Amino acid sequence: MNRFQKIVLYGAIINVMVLFLFPPYDLIGVGRGAAMFDAFYPVFSVPVNRTVNGDVLYLLVFGVLINTALGWLLLMGSKSSPGEPRVDPQTVVVVFGIFNLIVVLLFPPMEAFPFAQRITVGSFDGFYFAFGDKARRSIFVPLLYMEVLYVLTNACAFWLAMSIAQRRTGRDPGPLTMFAAADTLRELAARKVNDSAPVISAAKRGPDRRRGSNPAYKGPERRKRGERRATAVR
Repeated sequence: MNRFQKIVLYGAIINVMVLFLFPPYDLIGVGRGAAMFDAFYPVFSVPVNRTVNGDVLYLLVFGVLINTALGWLLLMGSKSSPGEPRVDPQTVVVVFGIFNLIVVLLFPPMEAFPFAQRITVGSFDGFYFAFGDKARRSIFVPLLYMEVLYVLTNACAFWLAMSIAQRRTGRDPGPLTMFAAADTLRELAARKVNDSAPVISAAKRGPDRRRGSNPAYKGPERRKRGERRATAVR
């Protein structure tokens, strides 16, 4: 499991936790009134006469799990480089965001059809195909707005997390701990000192070295011509 798959897994866990912390609730009518969708409430502060809408909660959790499974498979690495995904992570996030928006708009939440004996206008009935036989019903705008906002928020959060993970990989400096950085600085300083130090070659050792340091030294080169001839005659 690479770091991008971990981001997908952690994001799925957070999404499921949010859905269970703020589940959808139905309002139970008094008398013979049927339960109608009300709103999303936190589990620790639920008003009276409310019950969890299990169908809507199941659909939302099921959508999160499908996105997680597909994202996990697309971000899987190859055998040669298991740490790098086969597809660009940010591209996967953009494609998933567009796909989820299309699904939300193709299957929008519809309002209940008004009957003569009871007034149910403005209440949520279910998710229907936008071009099906239920197309004449009005769209339940509050729930559609929440769905679109939820998809966009997830897409932005995952895109930001994937970009941060890619930047860390691109500039991977290796194990540059404090001690490793100090050793690197010492090596650079030692190289500069060695480069700036004077180099004494082997040619300046022995007589040549004495000749260079003592101007009074008279070697074979500094003898006069007469002394050289006398030495040659002898």
